[in-house]
Amino acid sequence: MVKIKDMIQPKFIIFIIIIFAFVFNICKLNGQTAADSISPTFPKVLFVKKNNDVLLYYDEHRKAYEVPSNGFIEGPMDFAKYIDSLAKDLGVEYDGFRLGGLFTYIYPNSYSTFIRPYFVVSVIGNKELNLKDPKCKWFTLDYALKEIKYPASRMITEKLLTDSISVWMATFEEYGYTNPVDERKIKFRVLADFSRLNGQ
Repeated sequence: MVKIKDMIQPKFIIFIIIIFAFVFNICKLNGQTAADSISPTFPKVLFVKKNNDVLLYYDEHRKAYEVPSNGFIEGPMDFAKYIDSLAKDLGVEYDGFRLGGLFTYIYPNSYSTFIRPYFVVSVIGNKELNLKDPKCKWFTLDYALKEIKYPASRMITEKLLTDSISVWMATFEEYGYTNPVDERKIKFRVLADFSRLNGQ
């Protein structure tokens, strides 16, 4: 028969502590709060020719053009590799890029927040380029702003390409997307207007 004093050994106490810690962490995962929310990074890349033409990508589900992206950053990838990978996929050569701004998208009915860095990439050449992806098309800035159906993206694109000296930030609430996209159903608010990150 095992005596109580024999059970209260260091190994048994450590075992109890491990079990308690495991149960505590499982409970914490199941009860996520605002403090535990995740903010994934979802970059957008503005490929721009010397004459200020802008490359947009056609989303077949939303039936609308948008600023190109390779989705969320996942795994060991920095911004330079992200841009390089997207440029190769689209068949675009470039000679440099700059950070146009850092933008926050907040979704009011969940704890999710997206961080969207926007990069402005200078494309080599000014002639009609042979793009690999047929869903891509060049637009003048005026036409690009008419084609972009998402309010925040349209505002960001205009701001970054009309003020190329500053690095910008702003915060938006934007949700209610449909397939195909219907601009009348998009819920949109500017929570923090554009301000300069670089103090210029």
